Amino acid sequence: MKIRSRLLLFGYPLVEILLFWWVASLVGWGIAILLIIAGFPAGVALMRNAAARAAVVATTPDEEKPKVARSAAVMFVSGLLILLPGFATDILGVIFLIPPIGNRIVKGFSSLIGARMVRMPGYSNAGFTGSQFASYVDGEVIRGVVIREGDLDHNENGGPAGPPQIVN
Repeated sequence: MKIRSRLLLFGYPLVEILLFWWVASLVGWGIAILLIIAGFPAGVALMRNAAARAAVVATTPDEEKPKVARSAAVMFVSGLLILLPGFATDILGVIFLIPPIGNRIVKGFSSLIGARMVRMPGYSNAGFTGSQFASYVDGEVIRGVVIREGDLDHNENGGPAGPPQIVN
């Protein structure tokens, strides 16, 4: 197990427990527990609003779609973070709701995902190619079908007389 995964596995709950202990010592145990419980409906409400905002993407003009989709994604992630019990995730969720910070995080994450997709076999800058070898074939390619031009019988209208022949 790598050090990062160990840190996440053991460090995250430790941070949440210490933050809960600190907040409970400041405001009292009852209020701290109520604050943790209040995160559930707040997170669900944010996620529901994000879903409604994402539904609006279909009706927005093309130049505004990325902006609306990005704000819906940020709102959904922040709602999910607030929904999780703990004050550290609540703080991260509230930070994501600040528009400049949330937009910068989404742009960084989308560029990271885009860079990984380009490096994967079968993907190029133009998108999915279907095969890592598809870019080396000249001409029109229909996978699994070979059409020989000498075998075509041209019909009156210039098209082939019958279906193409399959050669293995």
